[in-house]
Amino acid sequence: MVKGPLPTKILKLHKTFRKFRRWVFLLALFPAILSGKTTFAGQSEIDKQYQQAKTLAEFEKIAKKIQKILEKEPGRPEWEWRLARSHYSVAKRAGSEDSKNHHYNRCIERSSRALDMRPNSAISYFYRALCKGKQGEMNGIWSSLGIIGPFEEDMKKAMELDPGIQNGGPHRALGKLYLELPFFLGGSDDKSVYHLEEAVRLSPDHAENHLGLAQAYYAQNNFNSARKSLLTLLRLTDNVADDEDLLKLRTKGQELMKKLAPDFQDP
Repeated sequence: MVKGPLPTKILKLHKTFRKFRRWVFLLALFPAILSGKTTFAGQSEIDKQYQQAKTLAEFEKIAKKIQKILEKEPGRPEWEWRLARSHYSVAKRAGSEDSKNHHYNRCIERSSRALDMRPNSAISYFYRALCKGKQGEMNGIWSSLGIIGPFEEDMKKAMELDPGIQNGGPHRALGKLYLELPFFLGGSDDKSVYHLEEAVRLSPDHAENHLGLAQAYYAQNNFNSARKSLLTLLRLTDNVADDEDLLKLRTKGQELMKKLAPDFQDP
């Protein structure tokens, strides 16, 4: 039979051992927590760089950074779609058609990989459709009839999953599609206006939505509504000399406003 202070010592040792096990668990858990925070910070930093990028070289640099990350950490859908996005932006600014096609293909490939890993990724459907559509624009409508269906299917899937991504991007893209297609291939001014109005509703401060809606109203001969949308566009793109993309939108809006001018003159 144990006498004296020994049971007390045993109890103290037991408590010390329990504390030790708790610290070992926390030390094992800490690197995983830290890794998750680092990954999130890395994505936020890349997103910030992407939003601030303006030139071909800047987008190429971002693509290379993401490529290196995926070489070290393959199978990451959140990086795959970001790489697809970067290839899209590189393709838009590339000088030759071969280079554009190459990067649009890489965009489609990377967004498809992201969807293999995460089938309900709205942003991956969006970029896959967008790059397919851009390839279709390059090749001409008669050469890209087979792209219309897959483009529409992917963009509708993105719209169902998250209509607000990329400032109402799925609605904007579908609105532009229905505006540009001839009616016998599914084009419709009414469908175009509906989707572009939805894009404006979801993201009223995104200039491209207002330009698209103005163009759709113009196609309907709804000149008053077109003018209102253009005035909003011009307000949103005031003092944008340092932003090439917004400057292009503003220039297109000004050109359309000139076409509208005769309709607002006194007889």
